[in-house]
Amino acid sequence: MFASQFARSARTAVGAKCRQLSSSSKPATMVSPKEFKVVLDNETLYIDQQLAEALGWKQDQDLGGVPLTLSGWAPSYFAIARTGSESDLLARGTVESSRNPNVHTVLAYLKDR
Repeated sequence: MFASQFARSARTAVGAKCRQLSSSSKPATMVSPKEFKVVLDNETLYIDQQLAEALGWKQDQDLGGVPLTLSGWAPSYFAIARTGSESDLLARGTVESSRNPNVHTVLAYLKDR
């Protein structure tokens, strides 16, 4: 009984977020993860052109730049994504889920399996 309640809560919490993300008008693009070397100096993160372009920068970009969002769930989940993108919505949803006690309960339950 207790386990089925957890599973039902998890499906409800996760299902709602998945439906929200999948209802976007743009199809999600699947790309393989890539690693980049970055340099942090004071509060500025320096990146190469390939990473800048992956985040939405274009050669003819105006001086306004590309708006980015930094989301995080300590101690190990931090994401920088173009503001308003599918990746941004996913990162924000992940952080939002981190504050949901049902998610913590389900994760604790699954950890013991």
